[in-house]
Amino acid sequence: MTSVEKQKSFIEGELTQLILANNDEFRNCSLVESKATTSPQLDGFMAIIFKLNMIVQCQETLEKRTHEMIVKLMKGSEDFRTTSKSFTQFGNEVYIYGKVIPTFGAFLDKRNTAIEWRNWCPKVYYYYYGKVPSLSNIPESVLVLKNISPLGFRNPTSRLELDADHLFFMLKTIGEYHALSYAMRVADEAQLKKLVSGIVPLVYEDKGNVENLYDVNYKVGLHRLFDFLDRRPELNVGRMKEELEVLRRKYSKCPTKLLDLLRHDDYPYSVIEHGDYNRNNVLFRYDDKGSKPLDMRMIDFQEVRYGSPAFDLSFFLYMNTSASIREQSWEDLLRYYHTSLFKCLTDILKCDENDERLKVYRFENFLQHFSRFAIYGVLVTIHFLPWMDCCEEECDELSKHFELNMKSQEFWNIATTAGGDASNEKILSAVKHASKMGYLTFLLND
Repeated sequence: MTSVEKQKSFIEGELTQLILANNDEFRNCSLVESKATTSPQLDGFMAIIFKLNMIVQCQETLEKRTHEMIVKLMKGSEDFRTTSKSFTQFGNEVYIYGKVIPTFGAFLDKRNTAIEWRNWCPKVYYYYYGKVPSLSNIPESVLVLKNISPLGFRNPTSRLELDADHLFFMLKTIGEYHALSYAMRVADEAQLKKLVSGIVPLVYEDKGNVENLYDVNYKVGLHRLFDFLDRRPELNVGRMKEELEVLRRKYSKCPTKLLDLLRHDDYPYSVIEHGDYNRNNVLFRYDDKGSKPLDMRMIDFQEVRYGSPAFDLSFFLYMNTSASIREQSWEDLLRYYHTSLFKCLTDILKCDENDERLKVYRFENFLQHFSRFAIYGVLVTIHFLPWMDCCEEECDELSKHFELNMKSQEFWNIATTAGGDASNEKILSAVKHASKMGYLTFLLND
């Protein structure tokens, strides 16, 4: 039996029974049918995704109902899961869905707020991290969510840059989510600390000489950037050149050292992040014309950390805005995020924006904090933008060699060329903007 066949058998048998037993809506219901299907189009870089259709019958009315779900499991061998840090990532993701968001929700429900926290994510039917003997003898992650695609939710059609409607939707949602960390810090810091203690630190640099996915991907990204600039030296001038030379000299061989410098707690600004806040990890529901977003859900919390909100914001904005939007509307976007966050804070704490407890979080202070950590989004963009910008054939090659052997020459070759110089120019546009905004001075001051 192949691993996929074993996973399918587990889902249709053992997992189906666990779903029935752990959800009140299935009380007094009997199972009629359980069918799991998968396809390469559903899978992520480190996850295998199944669609699960369950038909149940109410024992009292004999009515049959179909429930459509998504089942997310870990991909790969033990070596792949170790190198890709899947054990930590998937364990943390289960913790966010199973513990953090429900705790945030209970905190909100007690305060009679207008925040619709149940609309942050799809409904969770089951979550588990640990040994599943019927699957393997190593830790497994099992996450079952409502399949909301039949309700019209989908990824944006644009693979990279989003328009203002999409950007504002995403800024409002992440602003609400971040606000819960701040509100809980003000009203019940002990509860926030308890939540944070359950997140396993997702470090970038491993001890010893072991290369993990962060070492590989960020080395590839920096090599690609510097190779492009060496071929086009006229593009690398002024203060940006000085900043990038520090980046090359100090961190091109060990970029994870820089990433871990950014990861430290900057009290009181640190929040429980999403960690991978990008257009491919949100689902939108659209109007009848299919263009204007009406609703949104966040998914995929694998990269969750406790740290600067700038991790989520800078990554999202540099990956999903065009050069023209950055040039014309950057502060407007940051201010919209902050306004959404502050509106939630005052709603939760039943105070106005001049409350002394919120002084540290006001816009000017937030901008200073953001400026210190915004280089993070630039670093992610340097290595990840080509994955989102290249053609589907190149993306398939990237995914294939990443899973087979991310340290191979084949992966290096496709990762340094996917998207070509068109992607390199988009990367450089983000770097130029960051330098102009002063976000790269972190390198000179470090």
